[in-house]
Amino acid sequence: MNDRNKDRDLIKALTEAGAISRAQADLVCQDHEMTGMPLEDILIARGWVDETALKKHAPWLFESAGEDGAVARSYQDNLKRYRAIMAEILGESSE
Repeated sequence: MNDRNKDRDLIKALTEAGAISRAQADLVCQDHEMTGMPLEDILIARGWVDETALKKHAPWLFESAGEDGAVARSYQDNLKRYRAIMAEILGESSE
C-alpha cells in the first residue's frame, strides 16, 4: 500500500469510527501538506488520537513500524516536533 492510500485509509477509518471529525481530518491533511509530517504524527501531536486508537482503527500503520517508524516515536517527541515546525512556518520561536 502506498503512502497516499495509507493516508486516505487512515482518515477514512478514523472519521467513520468517530475518532476524529471531518473538520479535524481536513485540518490534519492541511498540516500534512504544509509540514510533510506523517498524518499519524500530526494526529498524535494534536492530541486527537493516541497510539491505542491508531492500533485499533489503522493496524496497518504498525505492520512495518520499527525503531525509527513514525508510530514508534513518543507523544512528547511528536508534540515537540509539531510545535517546532508550526513555529517555523509562522515565524515564531518554539521555545
